[in-house]
Amino acid sequence: MKQRKRIIDMRSTGRKRGRATLFREWVPFVCNGWCERTSVKPPPDAPEWFEELWTEEKRELNYSLQVNHINKDISDNDPANLEWLCADCHKLKDSQTGVGEIDRSEYGYLQL
Repeated sequence: MKQRKRIIDMRSTGRKRGRATLFREWVPFVCNGWCERTSVKPPPDAPEWFEELWTEEKRELNYSLQVNHINKDISDNDPANLEWLCADCHKLKDSQTGVGEIDRSEYGYLQL
């Protein structure tokens, strides 16, 4: 019987699942905030066909875009709840809406 792996960092796992969802839904890889910038390099987990999602305009960022969970529930990876944001726009939105909290006990979160 295959053992389930305990999730140590739910936020990291939520971001990875969010990125996978946005890639799968073919959401253009550009900041959905006020700046509309994108990264100079593709993200390390980008699919082979990533170039089709990656606009050549405003490739200015030295880091990859982040996934924003609009309702701040990092376990909700519904495509309608996800968007790409640069770090600046992500911080701005979080400061306006409040950063989400999770019940870590639900996910087997290990407190170190």
